[in-house]
Amino acid sequence: MADGYQRLAPPRPPSALARRALLSFIVVWFGFQILFPLRHLLYPGNPSWTEEGHEFSWMMKLRDKKADIEFTLIDPASGEQWWAEPIDFLLPHQARKVGTRPDLILQYAHYLERVWAEEFGVPDVEIRVRACVSLNGRPAALLIDPERDLTEIRRGFRHADWILPLQVPFERPPNRTRRRDLSC
Repeated sequence: MADGYQRLAPPRPPSALARRALLSFIVVWFGFQILFPLRHLLYPGNPSWTEEGHEFSWMMKLRDKKADIEFTLIDPASGEQWWAEPIDFLLPHQARKVGTRPDLILQYAHYLERVWAEEFGVPDVEIRVRACVSLNGRPAALLIDPERDLTEIRRGFRHADWILPLQVPFERPPNRTRRRDLSC
């Protein structure tokens, strides 16, 4: 060319395989974005209580939970017992959250198991929890089975049978106050 410009060839359209791959990716992506938030329907019980399938769902901010929680650690060899409060090992905002979310209760119990093994020399500590939780102003009820040793439970996507079902129906209290009785 005399003027110094080179004429470019028109771009080739994508192959049929590339178009199919892109379309498949888009279908899978949108399918995931629609179905993943609905996974709470796969679990029994109220997801606001059990928290199963609650993360990344379309149900966020539909519940208010308050809790009073106590961890009991037992050395099966000697029978010695200790009590651990979440505030002893966690920051205040973490301690407030751990009592209301079963997955965090389990994670914290496994953390306590490691601490007792490494720092106190109790390798096979049993951990039980008494979590009295109030959901949306209901009277407090047990969230976790207090007879289960949480160190034997592994995290996963299956239904957590160690979470007790919500038995307390919602009834508007006659005089609403900011304080709740969290004993159960």
